[in-house]
Amino acid sequence: MGFHICITNEKALSISLEKGIYGNVGNSQESRKTIWGKIKDLYAVKPGDLIILYEKHPLSRFHGIYEVTTLPYICMDNIFEDDEEFYPFRFNFKIKYYFPNTIPAFEFYALIEAGKVDSLISLSRDINSSYRGIRQLFESEFQEVLHLFYKYNPKSIPSKFDQIQVKDLDFKKIEAAKFNAENIEAYTNPTQITFNQIPVESGHAILEDVLHAYIVYNVLNDSNDVRETLGLLNFNELILEAPVFKSMQFRSDILATFKHEERVYYYSFFELKRNAKIGINEIAQLIGYLKSFAASKSLPVNSYEGVYISTRYSRELIDYLTKRKKVEKENIISLFSYSVDDKGNVTLERQI
Repeated sequence: MGFHICITNEKALSISLEKGIYGNVGNSQESRKTIWGKIKDLYAVKPGDLIILYEKHPLSRFHGIYEVTTLPYICMDNIFEDDEEFYPFRFNFKIKYYFPNTIPAFEFYALIEAGKVDSLISLSRDINSSYRGIRQLFESEFQEVLHLFYKYNPKSIPSKFDQIQVKDLDFKKIEAAKFNAENIEAYTNPTQITFNQIPVESGHAILEDVLHAYIVYNVLNDSNDVRETLGLLNFNELILEAPVFKSMQFRSDILATFKHEERVYYYSFFELKRNAKIGINEIAQLIGYLKSFAASKSLPVNSYEGVYISTRYSRELIDYLTKRKKVEKENIISLFSYSVDDKGNVTLERQI
């Protein structure tokens, strides 16, 4: 189960709560890169996940708690009845717990200042952007927000409510390789994107966010052997663009955790590159970040790893990591190469 904060506004929120549909903003004038960035965020959501709606204006406050009921989809109709904006990046939801009183934003930011929420240090920046609409929370962070809902609703019975009646949708499915971001206005019926094949250019993904979406979708849906290949068979949580340090020196493209009885025992930090030759300098920097992170949490060696996914690696780097593993008994870096054939099929291969 994943946990997410979904940014919205007063007008869209009223439609969302009436129809049980969340939509992130978007339009046909946006670049291919921006659209795929939103798709990447959208497909980090899956049925059964819990969401909190963050109304960013005119009042900054949190509404929740809701449960996702569909896979994400694209739809460019005007169900949100907005003459100035469309909300095509969607999923449906139902009420999980009913809390009539909302949480003012300052309470959430107090959790960030207190160090109880680390994954959303950049939330204040995200809410002022039309780009980032969906952000992940660790379960422990979600529980902190849930406590705030109880604080502001001490006499409520969260299990008593009238459920949102969501209209059944007839979804069309389309492979990512065939999705045309430049013609997004043509998707006026609910369309789910699947990631068995991705758009390709000279043997690699057309955008880094496309590769990102491919990895996240297949890990969360346990498809195309991606979870097994990357060593994520028993992961617990997946956080996109997780800031490792408050100073924002390093943001991991994907952070996966492995835990038991609420304690995290292993961290996997993923760095994705669309088409780059990775050498010792890049890996040395990553090792430095990992060591600092481990020191901040008093982690023993080999309880964390940095995973690079790119098209190629220098021979010097392969030799260096092989010797480091043998001499220092340290196994904190994994390298995977990826390639895409003409049909968009992705191959992931471990290099070390």
